[in-house]
Amino acid sequence: MDDLIALAIFVVTYAIIAIQKIPRVHISRAAGALIGAVAMALFGVLSPQEAYSAIDLDTIVFLLGMMILVAHLEIAGFFELLELWILKRAKTQHQLLALVIASSGLLSPLFMNDTICLMFTPVLVRLVQRLKLDPVPYLLGLVLAANAGSMATLIGNPQNMLVGLRSGLSFVKFLLALGPAALLSLVIIYFAILLFFRKSLAGALLERPDLPEYHELAVQRGLLSVSFGTLVLFLGLLVFGTPPQWAAISCAALLLVLASNRPRRALQHVDWTLLLLFAGLFVVMRGVEATSWLDRLVSWAGPGVNASGIVSVLALVVLTVVVSNLVSNVPAVLLLAPILVRVEAGSESWLVLAMASTLAGNLTIIGSAANLIVLEIASQRGVHISFWTYLKVGLPVTIATIAISMVWLMVRPF
Repeated sequence: MDDLIALAIFVVTYAIIAIQKIPRVHISRAAGALIGAVAMALFGVLSPQEAYSAIDLDTIVFLLGMMILVAHLEIAGFFELLELWILKRAKTQHQLLALVIASSGLLSPLFMNDTICLMFTPVLVRLVQRLKLDPVPYLLGLVLAANAGSMATLIGNPQNMLVGLRSGLSFVKFLLALGPAALLSLVIIYFAILLFFRKSLAGALLERPDLPEYHELAVQRGLLSVSFGTLVLFLGLLVFGTPPQWAAISCAALLLVLASNRPRRALQHVDWTLLLLFAGLFVVMRGVEATSWLDRLVSWAGPGVNASGIVSVLALVVLTVVVSNLVSNVPAVLLLAPILVRVEAGSESWLVLAMASTLAGNLTIIGSAANLIVLEIASQRGVHISFWTYLKVGLPVTIATIAISMVWLMVRPF
């Protein structure tokens, strides 16, 4: 009976996360995860103590630390500086697209893809509307590049963090394995968008506005310097083997002290609902693990995942892509990681899981939370991207980037 109850709670919880807009029901993803977690305890699938212990505090602490670091950069005016830098350098639409993709794809490994999309989307919509351009290709470039670029590091997205904590992969090993694949993916995204939007991207930029000088922006240079210094310290701690969660929260605490007059404002920028979402999902997934459903999934998928060579890679990639686009990529990793643990998969399988779950997020709108962030913010500003418009670009991009990443993982020299 517990098996059926756990399955029902799991299905309802993930339906809320994936669908979002259920008629006459207004429940956010975070609220849905919380309801599912409470239901697991109320219906006896987990005891209250088991539910508490299911929450992976390492992940929660890491996310909290990263949000505080990024909040200080936002308050300091870093993203306004970046917007002006892009405007001053882009002379044609092709250059503007390249700068958007490069900025998004190269910053997301440091600041997480969700954060980049949250910060860049309103800036980008305002920018392209000032230039009287079609915003759709630029928004697609932003989100596709943020997702693909975040593949490069353990801190680029939440699912990579989960993989790092479960697998024990070091920051440097992860970067060397997936960093080049992320760069290749950014190139593919650029040319794919040029191909699918070649008409709207033709010609020079229109009506370039009068741009202010850098010194005219309301940038808090002291805070910006301190924030970047703390970020460098954070990266140094990771390189020398400090656990990511302790590196992140220690640097966040240091920054709160150094920027002593702004802690309240920085904490207001923390996405507490995202932390709640993760806490709830950890409990829901522990409830599923406590039943026989995971054993059944392991018995079905385990042989393929634990096979040798290309068979193992293909099996894990297909499974990850399908699950990621049913329930989004972070929940997919929460679901699939226990399988790799049970079959005692090696580091290569964990790298494939990180790669496939990240790039699978580019396939459909619900594949990644970053996609929903961009589309929701854009729609609030009058820019609408349909499911099919997204899929038209997302499908070939996902296939091409996963293919090139698989090849790289199999032939890389280190």
